[in-house]
Amino acid sequence: MPSLSETQAAFRLAVTDRAVATPAMLVAPAPAAGRLEIYRRHHRESLVRHLAGRFPTVEWLLGTARFMGLAEPFIRTSPPGAPCMAEYGAGFSAALEHPDVAIWLPYLADVARLDWMLGDAAISLGLPAMAITALSAWPADRLPDLRLQLEPGARYLRSDWPVDDLVRVRLGEGAPDRLHFNALSVGLEVRGARGEFGIGRLEQGEFAFRTALCGGVALGAAIENALATDPEFDVPTALGALFARGLVVDILSPDAE
Repeated sequence: MPSLSETQAAFRLAVTDRAVATPAMLVAPAPAAGRLEIYRRHHRESLVRHLAGRFPTVEWLLGTARFMGLAEPFIRTSPPGAPCMAEYGAGFSAALEHPDVAIWLPYLADVARLDWMLGDAAISLGLPAMAITALSAWPADRLPDLRLQLEPGARYLRSDWPVDDLVRVRLGEGAPDRLHFNALSVGLEVRGARGEFGIGRLEQGEFAFRTALCGGVALGAAIENALATDPEFDVPTALGALFARGLVVDILSPDAE
């Protein structure tokens, strides 16, 4: 006699994978296959609705029917692997890079990445920002080794397409009658907390600077990274803007975990 956990695991496999044999628990009065299909359909439709909620711009671009056509194969090959549904769908943008999709919508994967970042940022917690005067507590020779911790809702995306324009049109933020959507390299900064979010564009050097800091790179190395991208990068101005916009929530010493 299988245990409850074994029974639940067998049923889950049968719902998510049609190749798995029907569990022995599904017996008369109704045919097992038909009864199992009810659960499969509910499981599939629930996950499609979840993905549509996490990728609203992708669904808006494609239409519901075409979106479902891309979401259902992803659901079959990548069912939820964690108990928290908020984590499900992170790999959907990579699935949209498939050549069959990219050949007719080469920017769709980046739209999906931006959608994911916006949803992720919006559920982040807001933390108090630090003033630039906090740097004065450190000796000048230690400043390059410090790490500036950015707010939890900060995200960065480099795209070869102005995908932020598509999000703004979907949200109705000054949507034009006609959108001329051409390739354009953009560095996007996403910020959000407690249900709200915003998108901004950054110049190359500033994007490289903030991206490095967000990844945990020390201040000196982040500045070098920005200067390598843009030799005209203005360090004092960029550092001042970082604090002025309330992006820095902590300053970590070089030996901090």
